[in-house]
Amino acid sequence: MKVAFGKKTITPLNFLGMSLAGYTRKKPCLGKLDDIHVHGILIEENQDYLLMLSFDTLKLPLAIVEYMKNKIISVFPSIKSEKILIHATHTHASFDLTGEFHWPGGAFNLLRGIMFGSNRNDLYIVWLANRVIQLFEKLSKQLEPCRIAWKKKQWNPDIVINRRHPTRQSKPELGVIVFKYVSKDEIIGLLTNYSCHPTTLSYKNFKLSADFPGKYVERIEQITDKKTQAIYFNGPSGDLNPITTSGIDYKALEEEKSLIYDQLGTYEDTKKIGYIIAEEALKLARSIDDEEFSDSIKINAEMHEFWIPMKDAKYFNKIWFSNKLYYCIKKLFLLKIARLQLLNANFPFFSLNKKGRKIKCKTIVQRFQISTDAKNTSNKIDLITVPGELFEDLGNKILEESSLGRENTFIFQNSQDWIAYLFTIKEYINFGGYEPFPTFSPFSGEIVLNEVLKFFQE
Repeated sequence: MKVAFGKKTITPLNFLGMSLAGYTRKKPCLGKLDDIHVHGILIEENQDYLLMLSFDTLKLPLAIVEYMKNKIISVFPSIKSEKILIHATHTHASFDLTGEFHWPGGAFNLLRGIMFGSNRNDLYIVWLANRVIQLFEKLSKQLEPCRIAWKKKQWNPDIVINRRHPTRQSKPELGVIVFKYVSKDEIIGLLTNYSCHPTTLSYKNFKLSADFPGKYVERIEQITDKKTQAIYFNGPSGDLNPITTSGIDYKALEEEKSLIYDQLGTYEDTKKIGYIIAEEALKLARSIDDEEFSDSIKINAEMHEFWIPMKDAKYFNKIWFSNKLYYCIKKLFLLKIARLQLLNANFPFFSLNKKGRKIKCKTIVQRFQISTDAKNTSNKIDLITVPGELFEDLGNKILEESSLGRENTFIFQNSQDWIAYLFTIKEYINFGGYEPFPTFSPFSGEIVLNEVLKFFQE
């Protein structure tokens, strides 16, 4: 087995004045706190390749993912489309890609962007794809023999909170996939998987940043004097926020959740959380016994492509009206107008199909299974991709049902596509909130969950 780690800067020269994605900001990009990157890992075993890319962007819809895959394959036909994994860390201080945030100025302009923002950033997307090609060329020339192992643990030193259920006192899992040299006991590179919204910087920030995932990479490089490279993949964190200014009085926050939603974190919080994650991830990686590493693997990839219908749940309670209002605005107004624009969009934010009055959205989930020659019971690992911001309870359901056990299962949200928040129908009916509004369908989460569970049943 061989591996190569690398990264390419994806900050354009003309970044000032570009639209930032993730909040309804009043202004465009006015400066830079740090560069944004595309990070990559290329794994090879007997001419069988697995390419994993992590972008410092809010999201990467299916149309952009497919475009990038086709570009890679056109230049490097030896790699298969189903063995390319493309992920967005979900930083809220990076650039808009599909036009929803094209016009700064608040909620009204966000709606305007959803309806009329298509094709505004196509040149940047094409440039991103070319940067990926350059990164792949670099990785393919730097492959070196390696060994692989992984480890997970529950961990939350008061840096993450469930913004909808604070008293839950969530304990996300910190996972690492570690690659060591064959000839010496040193780490080549480290993949870290943790669950937290990259929103340490608030809506009052108008400067470009990779948020805490960028600081995680920076800290790993600092500690190891750049001898170990790093990449970050976000886990199920649709409802998990960083703790910056809210404090940790969970009972009080249960009564006043706006203190979580409206935190005013600064760049110091970005550094703090990124550095804490990096230091613990490296500590976890170094705790893996040498005999647990394997130098031979087999890579298998499975994909489910499916359609999600635009429909509402049947129920009635005190939050029915607000949920129904959101649903009707989307179906009868926003998506109806936006669909006309999306038909002519090169990179639509949803892959829609309409037949009569029925609207549906195409998306995918994937399972990458890496089998090793290790003699212990943990000789396989599943990497599960989901196309959106997966709520904590759905993530736990996948881990509980995993055929390899939660200790050998990693979930990468916002991967291969983005269809916004993914939650249970119970969460939708009983708690509502703002999250259902940007979501394609209230049933998206349940349908995605069922498609993932099919992997384990098969």
